[in-house]
Amino acid sequence: VEKILKVDPKFNVDDFLFGSTTFFKMVLESFAKGEIDNIAEYLKASVLKSFKSAINERIKEKETEIIELISIKKNEIRTVNITKTSIKISVFFETLQIRALMNKDSKVIDGDKDNEILVKDEWVFERKINSDNPNWVLVETKSV
Repeated sequence: VEKILKVDPKFNVDDFLFGSTTFFKMVLESFAKGEIDNIAEYLKASVLKSFKSAINERIKEKETEIIELISIKKNEIRTVNITKTSIKISVFFETLQIRALMNKDSKVIDGDKDNEILVKDEWVFERKINSDNPNWVLVETKSV
């Protein structure tokens, strides 16, 4: 965090983690609904393409995704990478979720709509150092 403060004296860890958690919830909700246009400007093009591809595949197969965030057990900064032009922060999320994929007949084909599971994700956010735009962009997501 000290490294970040050298290039961005206004950086606040609590604000960043609150914002990343709020965004995490928004992404899960938008992805499950298949409506990600409202968050597209905060996604790197490759992440947006990946999300759209998964959503389009669901639509084609007439499937419905259920993602219910029960609780966030942990969210913490894992790594920080600073270059001359940008800051990248990796955030670890450990959450309890209900996840299920339903077919066109509303039958569960993956997951379980009645039992929560522990989900561990790592999301990488990036922001240009000299930008007037204070928003971070999601540049990578992965399950851990």
